[in-house]
Amino acid sequence: MNLFRKRPIPESLLTAGYITLTVFALRAVFARYAEFLSKGRIVPSFIAISAAVIFGSIWTMVLIWSPDRLEPLRRILDRARTLRLILAAAVCVAPLILYAFLPWSEPFGAPWIRAYLFTLALTVSARLIGREARLASADFVSAAMIFSVSALIISQIRIVNAYPFSVGWSEGNRFWDYSVLFGRHLYDFPESGPIPAYIDLGRQSLWGAVFLLPKVSIATMRAWNAILFTVPYLILGWTLLRKSGRANETPRLAALSAVLWTMLFLNQGPIYTPLVLALLIVAAARKTPAFIQIPLLAAAGAYAVLSRSTWIIAPPLFAAALAFIESDSKRNRWRSAIVVGLAALIGAFAYLNRESFLPVDPGAVPNPEISAAEKLVSFPTDDGSAVRAIEESSPAMFTPEWVAFYLSRQPLLWSRLFPNETYAPGILLGLLIAIAPLCALLLIWDLRSGWGIDRTARILIVLMLLALCAVGLLISVKIGGGSNLHNLDMFLIGLIFVAALAWNDGFGRWLSESVRENRPLALILIAAILIPTMQTAFTLTPKVYPSAETTADALEKINEIIAKNDGENILFIDQRQLLTFGNVPRIALIADYEKKWMMDEAMADHGAWFEQYFADLRSRRFNAIITEPLQIKFQGADRNFSEENDLFVKWVSAPTLCYYEPIETFPDQGVQILVPRSEKFEPEGVSCP
Repeated sequence: MNLFRKRPIPESLLTAGYITLTVFALRAVFARYAEFLSKGRIVPSFIAISAAVIFGSIWTMVLIWSPDRLEPLRRILDRARTLRLILAAAVCVAPLILYAFLPWSEPFGAPWIRAYLFTLALTVSARLIGREARLASADFVSAAMIFSVSALIISQIRIVNAYPFSVGWSEGNRFWDYSVLFGRHLYDFPESGPIPAYIDLGRQSLWGAVFLLPKVSIATMRAWNAILFTVPYLILGWTLLRKSGRANETPRLAALSAVLWTMLFLNQGPIYTPLVLALLIVAAARKTPAFIQIPLLAAAGAYAVLSRSTWIIAPPLFAAALAFIESDSKRNRWRSAIVVGLAALIGAFAYLNRESFLPVDPGAVPNPEISAAEKLVSFPTDDGSAVRAIEESSPAMFTPEWVAFYLSRQPLLWSRLFPNETYAPGILLGLLIAIAPLCALLLIWDLRSGWGIDRTARILIVLMLLALCAVGLLISVKIGGGSNLHNLDMFLIGLIFVAALAWNDGFGRWLSESVRENRPLALILIAAILIPTMQTAFTLTPKVYPSAETTADALEKINEIIAKNDGENILFIDQRQLLTFGNVPRIALIADYEKKWMMDEAMADHGAWFEQYFADLRSRRFNAIITEPLQIKFQGADRNFSEENDLFVKWVSAPTLCYYEPIETFPDQGVQILVPRSEKFEPEGVSCP
């Protein structure tokens, strides 16, 4: 009882928190080693972890209650500020490196042990950063920024490797998608026109730009992927914050922190980079001369819709919002907003209607992700009748009929809004956690300092964000979505634009000045910094790949089946990156029947699309099929992506296994080799096409 009597409340709460963390961390240690301890065995790692938790707690209590005892060390470190900052960064990074790269991190893996080590690292780092005698909350903010940025960068670095097989469900085939635009020379594809790939031209051109380099490896591709999911976010943040508004004048360190936080916040989606680049153009074009601004906004509109049809509203909306709120004249702001919005919208529709005034390549394949309608007409059949019927019935884009067609083409899974097996918190709770700290900070600032915008601007901001949120939620519940927040991309970027406008209008200066003296405010800011990377930090583990022997064996068996058939009629449904990066011989490419494309059509329950595939299976067109391991197993409801799995089994796995049988399966590598059956096989409960 005396411990907390007449003590500062923050220090008392912090002490109580550390005692709680210590107890639960030690409990987690005993739980992990219960079997050994029950047999009288003391494992060295048990002693090491227990000692680290106990002595770490003692050290932390000294930092909180008796920092004067460390004054000699403090005086030494104060003379070497650079060394102090390096040590602070090293303390933050150390547990992340432990969990991301070191194989002996497994005993430390329990969530409570992670929470303890992360909190200890943040506390020590904050003390190293701070200059005041007491523990300053603002120093926790700096430590949190170092920790979160390090967690994000380390999580990206750890996936850069030369492992030849796909890491994740779609990674390998995505790499193949990216390669076919600028890397067509990598494939033996005799047909004229582009190689059909299930990817929008915006992403394909951006990620595929790396194939303009000679001899691109899969490690290079993974590094480029990591760059595209980090650096453009930083550039967008810098572009939005580089304009000094009235009463801004924030310290450089605060401005740099805001740019870094933009990267952290957008990675919660994650937000696809083409949308970030389109809106980066919008942000860069503001307050430029009209003869520069109008073409830039038109280009932004075209690039957005080039990447995804639903993004057509983003450049016009954000350009108009920036022009309206940043206008120096209330009389002209409506005119400015309408002009810039129309410029971006005209650019989008000019791209969509490019065929009206540009020569069309007769061999060109429609961009499969521009619209649901175009996706349906881009796959060939024997006589084209199914394609023509679908094409004739498809409504014009961006009409009410098209919206209804787009929404009804695939099921809407409203349960994904709430906690579920596919996304544990559910979309609504996940979104609330992601945006609550930012919204709270903006609201507190507005109530205390008052944002200098009028009621009209406030109403338009709220309406814009509500509309974008509604669109994102609707797209998130379509089958195939709802596993994260990436379909709320326009809403999340909308919040960034609003925060940037507020930052340049005094929010940044107020926040940097208030956070040191206002501990509740500092706690909200710390939450805003840590929340975007908490899931990453708590799931970091060393990337473990299958043994080199089994990986080499899998590649050898694939090469053997190719050689046995002289490379003729080998279908890669999955693992197409093996063709891209030269892990298998150059063979005649069968571009049809790619896994992601098949999954999308399966989710639409689109039987007409699969007619040609079933005909090819019945005729045993393919000498071998390389795919992920297929099985006929319906999961029912309430499992991770169970609805998607069952439709894929219905339209792909079961029909394929009716006519083809596995001769080699490598579950660790996620690959299976199928060859034709001599007789049709009728699995129980399945009707073969």
